[in-house]
Amino acid sequence: MKRLALLWALALLSPTLALASNAPAPSTAAELRQSMAALLEAHHLPGAGYAVFNREGTVLSGALGLADGGTRAPVTSETLFRVGSITKTVTAIAIMQLVEQGHFELQTPVARLLPDAPIQNPFNDTEPVRVIHLLTHTAGFDDTHAKAFFSPEERRGRHLESSLQHPESLKVRWRPGQHESYSNPGYWLLGAILEAHYRQPWDEVVSTRVLGPLGITRFATLASQAARGDHAVGHRGPAMERTPVYFEQTQADGALWCSAEDLAKLGRFLLTDGASAPGVLKPETVRAMKETGGTVGARAGLDYGSKLGLHHRIVTGTRWLGHTGGLLGGRSSMHFHGEQGWGYVLLLNSEDELRKLEAPLAAFIAQQAQWKPPAPALSPIEGDVEGWYRVVNPRISLMALPSFLLDAARGRVSGDTLMLEPVLPGFGYQATLKHHGGGRLADVDYGDVVNGVLVRDGSGAVVGIEAGSDFLERTSMVKAVFPLVSVLVSLVLLVSAPFGRRKVLRSRWVRRLPGLALVSLVLCIVCATNLELTLLAHKNWQTVGLWLASVLFPVLGVAGVVLSVRTWKEEPAALARWRCLLGSASVVCLSAWLATFGLFSFALWRW
Repeated sequence: MKRLALLWALALLSPTLALASNAPAPSTAAELRQSMAALLEAHHLPGAGYAVFNREGTVLSGALGLADGGTRAPVTSETLFRVGSITKTVTAIAIMQLVEQGHFELQTPVARLLPDAPIQNPFNDTEPVRVIHLLTHTAGFDDTHAKAFFSPEERRGRHLESSLQHPESLKVRWRPGQHESYSNPGYWLLGAILEAHYRQPWDEVVSTRVLGPLGITRFATLASQAARGDHAVGHRGPAMERTPVYFEQTQADGALWCSAEDLAKLGRFLLTDGASAPGVLKPETVRAMKETGGTVGARAGLDYGSKLGLHHRIVTGTRWLGHTGGLLGGRSSMHFHGEQGWGYVLLLNSEDELRKLEAPLAAFIAQQAQWKPPAPALSPIEGDVEGWYRVVNPRISLMALPSFLLDAARGRVSGDTLMLEPVLPGFGYQATLKHHGGGRLADVDYGDVVNGVLVRDGSGAVVGIEAGSDFLERTSMVKAVFPLVSVLVSLVLLVSAPFGRRKVLRSRWVRRLPGLALVSLVLCIVCATNLELTLLAHKNWQTVGLWLASVLFPVLGVAGVVLSVRTWKEEPAALARWRCLLGSASVVCLSAWLATFGLFSFALWRW
């Protein structure tokens, strides 16, 4: 199973960027299939379904490899793959139908539609969470907490019930509409809005009002439905280990199963502004889905990031619009490019290498469309931009402390280039951004695609940088550097405390207490690195060990400081007593940081 170190990096359901590829561009359907098959074999991937479409229809589709590594059943054109977060686009279309019909607006507060929704918003009096914030991931919510991942039984509908049972992630962390932070729970509430309006489960709503009208026939909205037919089994790793299908608490954020060719109909509908399926949405509504953003960067002129159920993605140096999906045992991508007039679908029954298989699809489309991006017009960066910045919108609150410590960077300007350098070289936030004029920035790792912007206040002073989905707020050097330095110095002092001349101290507990604190820290690391995703919400030796370590660590630190102070005059060895006092004080310092970010007495089964 995946370990905790990789848990939140899984795109569980989130869009990601893809780097450019130097592979030769396939120019025919046969060459494309050959390229895809070669990549499957090279990266030990079981199977894939793919399709390429344009405004006129599906140009080609293909099925490669195995749907099930155990039974050796092949992928066919009928095979259903679980598409994960691409489901959110379908949910967004259903919501936009209600907006279009005048039942509510994008700016309608969610509490007006769902009075019982357990939203915890300290800014509610002036800035309530609105429908647009749910669609664009800008409500300030956390992402899914451990105990809200899986269900012992398959649930149908009941999105509001799931939200009421697991309200922890619906706490607003900053003013709604400020920053993007990918949040599956926001789509739980959208599912609840649909169910409250239609008085039907989410799957019935989207089946009859979105999928059917789009002409999508090969799909399933429940895992039990997919299991009764031709479906792809999930796999992970080079050994192609099969992964079981785990029931999840909700459906609106990631439950859809579909074939590649049918999913292309969804992409074509968006590409054509709804012309491929008249009556589902008006053209202006589809265009609004592709254009409306919700962050401070969007208001500063950045046309990149999360839209209404859609998200930008960079593949082979070109900006695409659509959505990706990530789940246990699978990955998916559905994207289109308006200027080229083409798009693609890629479905994998493996957690690995999605972006590498997207590259030949994007290259094939570029060959067919004969489209070349305009040359960038770079210009010098003006104004007071140099200084210190810190990422302030981590996706998972559980990762807020490491993000706070490591994701601070110093900005340096050289002509048309802004370099963000981390406090600790080789660790933390690092980027090289080119200025395309008007404060718009492009990360050189992704080519010449503008995916960032300088955010200024009313006086024109730079207050932050929006880069991709990250917002880096301006800060001082002390605030950027001190937290990490204090942690590093504390760790050095703690590790050194148990060593030295042991017999020179009269009270051996003066040395033992910081030593035991170090042992509890090691215990915490061992438990964390052995955690399994499916067991996070349960009491087991890993989660209980984490909780025990998070309690013992600060208690031992405080006890060590108290004992060192009480026996200070009785201990003749100055170096040894200082070493132990500083060791225990370092534990208190580290514990203070843990407590600040809610990690004291931390029980994953309650999180």
